[in-house]
Formats: sequence, C-alpha cells, structure tokens
Amino acid sequence: MNLYKIGAVLAVIICVIALVFSYLTWQDKLENVLAPAEAVSAKSDDQKKDKPKEVKSDKGVNIDDFISNMDTKVQDLFIERNENGESLKMLIAGSAALESGDPGYAERLEASLEEAYADFIEIDILPIEGTSESLLDVDLSSGYDLVLLEPMTLMNNGIVAIEQEREHINEFEAKLTEEVEDAVVVLHPSQPIYGAGYYLAQIAALKEFAQMYDYAYINHWSSWPDTDNEVLRDHLTEDGLPNSKGAELWAEELEAYFIAN
Repeated sequence: MNLYKIGAVLAVIICVIALVFSYLTWQDKLENVLAPAEAVSAKSDDQKKDKPKEVKSDKGVNIDDFISNMDTKVQDLFIERNENGESLKMLIAGSAALESGDPGYAERLEASLEEAYADFIEIDILPIEGTSESLLDVDLSSGYDLVLLEPMTLMNNGIVAIEQEREHINEFEAKLTEEVEDAVVVLHPSQPIYGAGYYLAQIAALKEFAQMYDYAYINHWSSWPDTDNEVLRDHLTEDGLPNSKGAELWAEELEAYFIAN
C-alpha cells in the first residue's frame, strides 16, 4: 500500500515536470516565431518615418492632354510652370474686338481655359484703345508668363505702317521679358472685314513677321468666311466688330490652340 502511494506521488511529480517542460518549450518557440514579425514591423515603421512624403503643389494639373496643339515654346512654358508647382499668369490683350459679342471672344476663352486648367492658370483681359503704338503703354509689371496679343492691326489700317507695327510688337515683347525672362507672346490677327483691300496685305505681313521672328501665331482667319463672301457679314456688326457669332468662331479657334481635344 505504501509502495502504491509512493508510486502515485512519483507519477504526479513526473506529470508536473512534463507539463512545466512542455510549457517552457512552447513559450520559447512562440517567442522565436513572434520575434521576426516584430522586427519586421519595427523596420517597417522606421522605413515609414525615413521615407519622405510626396509633395504635390495645389497648382499642379495634368496638362499633357491639353498642350499638343501649341507651339513648342508655349508647351515648354506650360510644362515648366506646372512641374514647378507654379501658376501661369496670362494676359489676353487687343482691340475692342475682344469684348465685342455677348460675350466677346476673350471672355469665352477665359472661361474655357479656367475650366480646363483650373487654378493652374490666372487670366487678365485688357482691351486697348488706339493703334499698336498703345502697346508700349501697357502695364506689364504684374509679371505675365504668357500674352495672347491681337496687335491692333486693323486699327493701324491707314495710320501705322507695317514696319512700325512690327517695331511696336518687338518692343512690347522686350518689355514683357524684362519682367519675366522666359515669357512668351502669342500673336493672332484682328478679325476679317468684308471687302478688305490693303488690310489683307497687313494681315499677310503679320503672319510673315511672326514666322521671321519666331513668334507663336494662331491663324484663326482660316475658319472665317472669305472677305469677299457675303456670309462674313453674318459674323460682324455694322461697325465691322465681331458679333456673338463671330466671337464664338474666334474663341473656338483660340480654344483649339490652347486646349487640344
């Protein structure tokens, strides 16, 4: 009987020892399994801390789909400003024709550009009185990156010679680039008028000048009816300014240049 009790006690002791050993072995294995995971987690946290945050300017916009119809120098300007997270300051300047219509071509273009480019682009509109000589008095101190310029060619008719108009444009550009070194001027002609005579030579000379001096140029005349076509009258007021139909046509050609589909 005593031997039985002693055997039972030994059995209990052996079981306890086995349970303790099993527990300690399992605990050791568990720690070995968890250790790498914790190390990976710690490493991951460190990588998150060390990795710099990506910074994207509020001015950034995906412009690749829009700029393909522009002259190369204009594309480069848009890309440079966009990559630097800067807005592009644009001036639309020209004769009273830019406000003629309901609305005029300038206001129509402004709305389309702001819809396409959002906060990336900032636009001012400036109607100019007089001839191209008035270009020399335009205040460019705001620092425009781009000027879309109708250089008063129709207003010069019979008053300012072609060579003088060219000098005025060049001086305007020089004044512009004094404020912003890489600023660009984009030229486009005044509206066609019915029964034009010498004015046709002025327009041809403006296009030639743009090519000679490497100005970006938008030839919207290709979409207007010919100057000897009665249909042209439907696009103009009695004073020869664009009516709403003419302003819409003009704006569409400018939009096609700045906003490729």
